[in-house]
Amino acid sequence: MHSKKIYATWEPGAEERKQMTRVAAYFIAERDGFKGSEAEYWAAAEYHVNMMLALRESQEKLQIIIDTALDAMVLINDKGIITGWNNHAENLFGWSRAEAIGRALHETIIPPRYRAAHLHGIERFLATGEGEILNARIEVFAQHRDGQEFPVELSVVPIKMAGKYEFSAFIRDISKRKQMEEQVRQLAFYDALTGLPNRRLLNDRMMQTMAASKRSGNYGAVLFADLDNFKPLNDTHGHAVGDLLLIEVAHRLTGCVREADTVARFGGDEFVIMLGELVEDQAKSTVQAGIIAEKIRAALAEPYLLKFKCEDGAETTIEHRCAASIGVALFIDHKTSVEDILKYADMAMYQAKDEGRNTVRFYAAKD
Repeated sequence: MHSKKIYATWEPGAEERKQMTRVAAYFIAERDGFKGSEAEYWAAAEYHVNMMLALRESQEKLQIIIDTALDAMVLINDKGIITGWNNHAENLFGWSRAEAIGRALHETIIPPRYRAAHLHGIERFLATGEGEILNARIEVFAQHRDGQEFPVELSVVPIKMAGKYEFSAFIRDISKRKQMEEQVRQLAFYDALTGLPNRRLLNDRMMQTMAASKRSGNYGAVLFADLDNFKPLNDTHGHAVGDLLLIEVAHRLTGCVREADTVARFGGDEFVIMLGELVEDQAKSTVQAGIIAEKIRAALAEPYLLKFKCEDGAETTIEHRCAASIGVALFIDHKTSVEDILKYADMAMYQAKDEGRNTVRFYAAKD
């Protein structure tokens, strides 16, 4: 078990207390011109000593609380100069108290892109009494002495003392919390094997794309791709090798579309590609979607070289050919639901399978 530092306030010894009492008595007599009995005289001195010790103990307790706080505490004056810097601030930002005090805050812990806003914020508060980030908890990025940026939770409170403002800031490193939030988000919205968006995120993005289509009047398209000849690979070499192929498929798919488009793993060996913001003309949009679908079909039909270790530990490489049947469904506005668009693309995909596989087919609505 690691020992922790114990903080304690200062307590005077008997001789120190006597000396303090004599000093207090002197000031009472010389400065205040005390009138009274000798007993009252020494009682007044004792009272003053007790008051001084109580004040000192209170100040020491406050400093201990500040120094042992689990958050960084930073004080700045109305010029943005650091006037207070606790132990956790030293650990968090890499500047010692002696180094930090007297430095401009924006040059010490604020990333360059926020510095102008920080200085403007102080000026605005001093002029108007208003500040957007004051008396609230916000999440921003701070900067370590080595230049590394990290996310923090920040709360700033203005304090008026002797007619001038100071600002106290409590700063908490939230790097671990953000990492955990991202992990939860990955589990909720992304496929664990390929890293592609899952059905939930696909549905959300389709809703966004359909809303954008309503505003712009442009068509979008959904491509439903199902791998041909995937099952034999799993049956022969096992799911681990099948996973290698799925990862490569995901890589090829993302390389065939724009960054703004979405490639999702729908389940098993099924993938959905959503193309947004084509053009207003249906015929031209069909041509665009067809070109991308054919590009995808050709990319997935290229041989796969899969490296893996056998049961005896030897590394081997196999070549596998695995094409895809692709169904395409166009959409515009909110005239069709997300579920129906996916269903139409799925129907077109099965049509492609029925007509020989490794091909592209468009959904055609029946009159």
